Amino acid sequence: MNDNEIISSLTARDQNGLSELQSKYGAKLTGIARGILGNGQDAEECVNDAYLSVWNNVPPDKPQSLFAYVSKIVRNTALTKLRDGSAKKRRAEITVCIDELEDVLPSGDDVSQRIEAAELSALIKNFLRSCDEDERDIFILRYYGFMRVADIAKKYGFTQSRVKMSLKRCRDRLSEYLERNGYKV
Repeated sequence: MNDNEIISSLTARDQNGLSELQSKYGAKLTGIARGILGNGQDAEECVNDAYLSVWNNVPPDKPQSLFAYVSKIVRNTALTKLRDGSAKKRRAEITVCIDELEDVLPSGDDVSQRIEAAELSALIKNFLRSCDEDERDIFILRYYGFMRVADIAKKYGFTQSRVKMSLKRCRDRLSEYLERNGYKV
């Protein structure tokens, strides 16, 4: 089944839609959750919670990209679980990952924070489109999937030093790009 067929199935309240979703994206979704939580059992729980959320929210939601929609739910569920302290094992790794980006991304505590976050998100997407494929994939795996540097290096057959240097250069260029576009870093 393609994504539109899965969404149609879910909209019709057909449980085969969930089975197809699990079959098509289950391993990737579990990988995202495991990257954040560091625990297979917690990851499976997050993915199952995401399936329930999809079941409860489609309809009325009609996602344009099924994988992006579900992976965002998995990521947010895993981060919430981590924040709540029920999965402390990876807290240090996630903190390191967030700290790496903290120096690049502007902070905002005012009412317009949501609007600025949407604009910032669009700028980051545009920036990533300008990166070469390996650099973009490494950046996304590290800062979206919270994958460890060692795991990224192994996946691509790179040294850890190469991955770290790629991430640093990418962060530096992102910082310059954001400053050129009006964000004070």
